[in-house]
Amino acid sequence: MQHTYFFQTLHWSAEGTYFENGRSIPLIGEVDIVREEAEWTLGGFMEIKTEPPVRFQNCYQIHRSDEETTLEWESFNPALGTLRGTFEIIGDSIISFYTSEDGVYSGTETLTQQNEATYYNVGVSFHNGKKMSSWTALLKAKK
Repeated sequence: MQHTYFFQTLHWSAEGTYFENGRSIPLIGEVDIVREEAEWTLGGFMEIKTEPPVRFQNCYQIHRSDEETTLEWESFNPALGTLRGTFEIIGDSIISFYTSEDGVYSGTETLTQQNEATYYNVGVSFHNGKKMSSWTALLKAKK
């Protein structure tokens, strides 16, 4: 089975759980991936179902690297600033590691392919090396 996330122009929806300060909170999200020859974009949001809801938005610029199984990316997050990272493609998983431009924020995220239209996602973010939040979600492609 070949990866569809990043490698096809698709719209994805997400449902899952966000964890922060000992609380678990439902989350929803959407991601649009537009693939072009030299570079592609991933734009989307994750909304935490607090009252009022909190929405994190990102727009990634993704391109190939010198390594066949590594994609490099850059994104601007209004709360965290410019983030830079890689997506490492390893078997049925895509693993990302990132840091903010100022080095204050970092995190990691894993997408594990369940089938062509479904990925399981788990991630954690850090502020100065201390865990800020984490999440799990199921992403489903909408064709």
